Amino acid sequence: MRNSATLAIRGDRLLPELSAALEGSEAGALYSVRVEKMSVEDSACFLEARAKVQEGLAEIAAGNIVDAEEVWPHLEAELGIKVAR
Repeated sequence: MRNSATLAIRGDRLLPELSAALEGSEAGALYSVRVEKMSVEDSACFLEARAKVQEGLAEIAAGNIVDAEEVWPHLEAELGIKVAR
């Protein structure tokens, strides 16, 4: 069984995730897309990062956010540095 493949696909047929990664795509242009099976380690890192992003989005949706201007003084005190803003 192959672990990777490369194919050509029209820009207007790209998955939204691929189009977003390209910051948009030209509808008539052809793109070369390589698909490769991820290692177990890389898959675990990806799934962990995705779970953390989902947790963060849920916190934002629940209104559990703090304005950045309120956070900087606490971070500066905790880290003992001055953050350039």
